[in-house]
Amino acid sequence: MSRVTIKDIARVLGVNPSTVSRALHNHPDVSIELKANIKQLAEQMGYKPNQMAINLRNGKSKTIALIIPEISMFFFPSVMKAIEEEAHKRGYNLLVLHSNDDVQREIQNAEICAFTGVEGVLVSLTKESFETSHFLDLSYSGVPVVYFDKVPNNIQGHKVIVPGKEATIQAVEYLIQHSENHQRICGFFGDPRLSITQDRVEGFRQALTQANRLFYIQDAFFVNNSQKAEETFLTLWNSANPPSALFMMSDEVLAGVIKATHALGLNIPQDLQIVAISDGYLPLLLPQKIPYVETSGYQLGKTAAFYLFDIINEKKTEFETISIETPFRNA
Repeated sequence: MSRVTIKDIARVLGVNPSTVSRALHNHPDVSIELKANIKQLAEQMGYKPNQMAINLRNGKSKTIALIIPEISMFFFPSVMKAIEEEAHKRGYNLLVLHSNDDVQREIQNAEICAFTGVEGVLVSLTKESFETSHFLDLSYSGVPVVYFDKVPNNIQGHKVIVPGKEATIQAVEYLIQHSENHQRICGFFGDPRLSITQDRVEGFRQALTQANRLFYIQDAFFVNNSQKAEETFLTLWNSANPPSALFMMSDEVLAGVIKATHALGLNIPQDLQIVAISDGYLPLLLPQKIPYVETSGYQLGKTAAFYLFDIINEKKTEFETISIETPFRNA
């Protein structure tokens, strides 16, 4: 069924569409009787005003955009949920754009944001985003951009981050407290090009150093997905020097390693101490109790959305880097 328009109402009553528009907006030029007839017919026909057109006339699209590098079962669904909820509360629509971890797609998404007239953009960068001029163009045109999670290190900007180094230190300190000095602690990390990976590697190194333990780069393993994490752990466990404790920087890595420990028949934590940085949902589903530092995607999304709307409403103007809390959960 096609949408009822002002022209449809005007055609039925035999009046000019501009008359219908003035009547629906209570313009004094239209008689009281004609206003009543037009409004009654509009209701009977199921007329709904074109909110997008109204917003554009008012200079506002009532839409914000979310650009994310991937859509997977880990982390980003809770980010999206929080942002959509905050947008809905404020009467805004959410445009979700997926970069597929490709910087050219990310550039295209920035152009889409410019063409559609969004009022603000939330973006988590791809692993290939070494410069962000495509977002600076939006900022210069008055569209605020808030970077979150995967953020640029080389520019000032509005940023909401997970304090990855600090979260990793929390997690590795737990492993140190539960292992002997001679035991091997290894870390599983994501793509080394990402700032969030680099922060977590630095946290891993710093925690070991503070405990007077040596940091060996061969104890840091870089895996891009769950399957690679599974394969890498199987190889590591069957090596001449398997670890006694393991840190994992994300739920995606955790999922792959847990699958490998199950295949090997390992008992956690008797055979292997494990700690992770996690959104908090996956550890609740596992039969083993996995301690984790919670880096809530929901909290990150909510904080980023609050920040963006504060900028849109001119409550904040200065560049800030906001960190979310990372509580330790001993499941």
